[in-house]
Amino acid sequence: MWSAISVAVLGGIYVCVGGMGVLMRPPGLAPLAQVDPYLAILEFLIILSAVALVAMMAAIYRYAPAETKACSLIALAFMIAFAVLTCSTHFASLTVGRQMAPATVPQVFKQLSMVTWPTIALALDLLAWDFFLGLSLLFAAPVFRGTIRIVMYVNAVLCLAGTVAPLSGQMWLQLSAIAGYAFVLPVNCILLARLFARQHLQNHPA
Repeated sequence: MWSAISVAVLGGIYVCVGGMGVLMRPPGLAPLAQVDPYLAILEFLIILSAVALVAMMAAIYRYAPAETKACSLIALAFMIAFAVLTCSTHFASLTVGRQMAPATVPQVFKQLSMVTWPTIALALDLLAWDFFLGLSLLFAAPVFRGTIRIVMYVNAVLCLAGTVAPLSGQMWLQLSAIAGYAFVLPVNCILLARLFARQHLQNHPA
């Protein structure tokens, strides 16, 4: 319950900070481009969100009935892969990327950028958020019924659809994935938190 709430809260903070960053960005940058300090805050929030998402998926695995245990275990494995990948890229960007002098190794500095495309760091991060997160949600959806399952399937499809963007180089296609993890994912987590809260009350009546 608390991990799902954490993801939803962190997602809300991320959207607010990202919106401020877009409004305060210097002229001439891409529409969704971010600069420090907003970019650094967003990257730190992503690391925290990844940790909370792993905890949430572990709770889903624990909650899953016997017939969907295999699906939930696959979902947990994909979520761990997602977290390791995105935490690594953002930690490298927060540390090496900000301490390296651009003039010393310009090509390496460019490849650590999380803002411009194409870079290795951004490609790996999109692999995490579009592909691995999408697969994790896709395999977790059968654990549930009703609204949660539908919303989780929608979330998964939006994330997976975003994979087309880095593959094709048409980065505007990434908007579907952004809608998935910036807006649909927090809603999904709120629904999960409510479900887990009801489950807790049933198991521990007053």
